[in-house]
Amino acid sequence: MTDIDIDAGEQRATTNHALIRNWVDDHDGYPAHRAKSEGQGDSGLLRLGFRAVDDQESLTEITWDQFFEEFEAESLVFVYHDDVPDHAADEYTKLVERD
Repeated sequence: MTDIDIDAGEQRATTNHALIRNWVDDHDGYPAHRAKSEGQGDSGLLRLGFRAVDDQESLTEITWDQFFEEFEAESLVFVYHDDVPDHAADEYTKLVERD
């Protein structure tokens, strides 16, 4: 697997697992599924949760191994900004399909 790293001004995108985990950990975050989003044959929508954000009760924490297995299976990329406060981290991150 080749890592993707893109820097478009303030917004960046990567598939590098270590970089993703470090960024999320640095912002007091965790890998998760959105609760009650389970479809037939899957365990829910892949998300990142952040403890400083109020609306996290709809997320179910999962392991990093499970997160990255699904991240690769779904061909996702992590889009983020470098300098954001923890309480706004969810507003500056997203998981999107790779082109």
